[in-house]
Amino acid sequence: MKKRGVIILGVSLLCTIMVFTSCNKKEAVSTSTNGGLVIGFSPGASGTNFRTEGTDAFREQCEDYKSQGRIKNYRIVENVTNFDAAEQANIIRNFINDPEINVIVVNPNSPTDLNGVLSEAVAANKTVVVVDCEVNVPGVTCVSINHYDWSKETAEYIASNLGNGNTIQIYGGEGHPANNQRIKAVHDTLKNYPNIRLVADVTGGWDEQVAKQTATQILGGGQQIDGVFTQDSMADGVLSAFLDLGKLPKVMYGECGTAFARKWKTLIDSGVDIKICSNPNPPTIVVSGLRIAVNIAEGKSFKPGVLGGQFGATYYYEVKQFYTNENFDELWDIVQNKPEDYLLTEDISVAEADALFL
Repeated sequence: MKKRGVIILGVSLLCTIMVFTSCNKKEAVSTSTNGGLVIGFSPGASGTNFRTEGTDAFREQCEDYKSQGRIKNYRIVENVTNFDAAEQANIIRNFINDPEINVIVVNPNSPTDLNGVLSEAVAANKTVVVVDCEVNVPGVTCVSINHYDWSKETAEYIASNLGNGNTIQIYGGEGHPANNQRIKAVHDTLKNYPNIRLVADVTGGWDEQVAKQTATQILGGGQQIDGVFTQDSMADGVLSAFLDLGKLPKVMYGECGTAFARKWKTLIDSGVDIKICSNPNPPTIVVSGLRIAVNIAEGKSFKPGVLGGQFGATYYYEVKQFYTNENFDELWDIVQNKPEDYLLTEDISVAEADALFL
């Protein structure tokens, strides 16, 4: 390996007992009398492999913390409309107004539109941690990978191996701060490759089917497409669009997941001339954020030098894995027996999170 660094149960009863938020929200609630911390988590979206895997792991870690007595309760409220910032602001405001909740974890749907409500949460003496991206709100701690560097690594691989030709970018959720950084990294990379043309630059909404439809429409235009810049939760759909039309790019990004890896293995085994790179965008970054949030809420202080980033309040998790055709077998060994929708992940452990604090 190359190293670098709801089930809705008795909705009416639930709403009566927990009096938390409108019943049209998908909500997971855990009740316990252990500890004193109550976590409110807003994932910002649901339904994609990335969000489902991360939310499930978040719930599992909360259960572990309950058994240890480190938290009392947790509540997960997903958006009805994925990536809608106004709806998410209402979810966060419900967390603020709930006297039991003292820790709020958010994967924000906008780099700026939620700043007001996040400031309200800080003013209400809630511990607020933003995950999977960075925002500039005093009192808010961010836990994220460096999305610019993450995207730059794959973009450089694609561009340097292609050299010239037509490329497309199918990016993630419109307006999401992580997505904005990834797009910028691709554009910045291409400034150094004047013979590579970006002929389409459109959203796939972090959804495999939407990405597949988008790629199919682009390919239907008849232009030769030599390279593909895309992101996790979409690469399998994009590659499927090519294969359905009997086409292939020369170089592309592929997500670190079982479904894509199966196609990748078939291509390698058949001797097709295609280069693919992949690095995990860990769904469990939300769990890393939870582990850090609990330490903050327990009154601990970060060790010097832990926080940095764009606004000086971010803990960057460094993704350690990167795969190409050359070390694909290492990825295959990990994912081949996983469920079809599995995405490879990595995160900071409980012990590692605890060690960030004095």
